[in-house]
Amino acid sequence: MIISVDVGTSSIKVGLVDDGRGILRSYVSEVPLIIETHSAAEHDLKLLWELTLQGIRKVVKGYESRVEAISLSTYLHGLALLNPNFEVVTKVITHLDRRSAKIQKVLEEFGGELYRRTGCPPIFIFPLCRALWLKDRGALTSTSKLCFVKDYLAYKLVGRHVVDYGVASGTGFLNVSSLKWEPLSLELSNVSEEMLPELYEGAKVYDYVNLREVGIDGKVALVLGSFDGALQNIGYGVFGSDAVLNLGSTAVIRTLLHELVIDRDQEARFFTYYAADGYRVVGGASNNGTVVIEWFKKVLGSDTLPMTKDIACKDGIYALPFLSGERYPFRDPNLAFTLLGLHLEHKLDDVVRAVVEGIALTVKVILIALEENGVRVERVHCAGGGCNNTDLTDVFSNVLCKPLAIHASPRDAVVFGASKTAMRALGYIGSLDRLREDLYEQLTYIYPSAEDCNTYNRCLDVFLKLVRTARSTYKEVSETAAE
Repeated sequence: MIISVDVGTSSIKVGLVDDGRGILRSYVSEVPLIIETHSAAEHDLKLLWELTLQGIRKVVKGYESRVEAISLSTYLHGLALLNPNFEVVTKVITHLDRRSAKIQKVLEEFGGELYRRTGCPPIFIFPLCRALWLKDRGALTSTSKLCFVKDYLAYKLVGRHVVDYGVASGTGFLNVSSLKWEPLSLELSNVSEEMLPELYEGAKVYDYVNLREVGIDGKVALVLGSFDGALQNIGYGVFGSDAVLNLGSTAVIRTLLHELVIDRDQEARFFTYYAADGYRVVGGASNNGTVVIEWFKKVLGSDTLPMTKDIACKDGIYALPFLSGERYPFRDPNLAFTLLGLHLEHKLDDVVRAVVEGIALTVKVILIALEENGVRVERVHCAGGGCNNTDLTDVFSNVLCKPLAIHASPRDAVVFGASKTAMRALGYIGSLDRLREDLYEQLTYIYPSAEDCNTYNRCLDVFLKLVRTARSTYKEVSETAAE
């Protein structure tokens, strides 16, 4: 049996996985987002560990002697600071935090070269940019330890500062070709290798741990795993021309390839990260997935939101859903949530439809960028909580003009991916390639309407013009506010 830990932006999920019977037990706990100042969005690092340990304790009870491994997954782009004794100094700055947005300009000068070396465009969400911001504030010193969440969990388990290549590749500090810390990133940030974790392959056993605090007396293998997005693909066995669409807090489309793909366009509209076992993840993530819908519910004080069946953009209603700025494909921290085209006759359900369409159209632009660079996507697999909402999945299938595969447990993809990575590390799987099994026969499909697809393709042209105008306008607003 394998314990799979998934530390996400909004929740922590721990699963006890038996390869023959699937997930035997699972534990889920919400993770509060801490917003103490303007543009901040942080996590309590110590709480992440406490909830992880609590989840392990809950799922393992009665099976303590049968656990072979613990495999870890965490979200990308988190950054906290530790002191030389590995005590927590700062909260985790998450990808939703916009306080370092202005530092992005500092990296733009080196943007093309950084992107070619690290697979990470110069965006404010990367720990590289956060480190520069913390340094300017005097919080980052030569004795600080940079922490990306995964390495804190590993430290609590084995007492060593170590992180997998997958999580490291989402920091802006790792060379995605050599899988070593990138000298240019270190030079720009004045960060030394001693401040960073040890690097290790996530699909291999790092060490053996004893978890007496949860009742496990014997040694179990620690597998560092990868980040949540890569493990979604691995969990579903989705490679090559099949891609995963994650409808969680963020909206992401990505596939797994052996090849290193860098956007030929200077806009750098997608990322290339390392995943595990020689695979790389190629795709793009919008900051603004279901977090926008949840925000809308909170503002309106409603648990549910009505959505019309009519195409909103066809009626001239557009939503730019950039509640948290944007990283892909537009890479602009100044973008903000914007509604256009509303008249007296329109209702809330029209607005909700426009918001969902805006999220989907953003993902469509990422998909187009991938295909322009030779990444062929024929079918998309839905993962994340949003996949349980048929209104959302219908819109995405029609906007992307792709069949959308719905799995039986869309929320469990990361847990399955972490367990399969552990099986690879333990030698039960010869290669992650072997994961392309018969699971596709168990899927249900949503197929796009040719008519609706054509409508959305026309809407996309207008959407892109609106985004260009918004970028120019919000840049002026930001500059005026800074004066």
